[in-house]
Amino acid sequence: MAAELARIIAKDDVVIFSYGGCPYCRRVTRALDAAGVPYNEVDYDDCDDGEAVRAEIRATHKQRSVPAVFVKGKFVGGCNDGPEPWMGVLPLLNSGKLTEWIRNGAAEA
Repeated sequence: MAAELARIIAKDDVVIFSYGGCPYCRRVTRALDAAGVPYNEVDYDDCDDGEAVRAEIRATHKQRSVPAVFVKGKFVGGCNDGPEPWMGVLPLLNSGKLTEWIRNGAAEA
């Protein structure tokens, strides 16, 4: 499953793993839409291996909640927080880092 997850993440600059009814997932997609940032949203319910993908993200990145967001292949967390205190989609958008990473071709601290 690790190889499949890596393949999905590598396809797009921004990849969101979500559940359709999740309010935090909707906040992330609305914020990205408003910022004009394209993304690929992968709904666990729509994946053949959705639970296996979620289990891999949980095991690899310690992310138990949704959304789980990757930018340029780097795990940045969810809506408001991430593996570093300054991460999460909304803080990264507000700081300009997310769009900078996409423009520069890499997600860096």
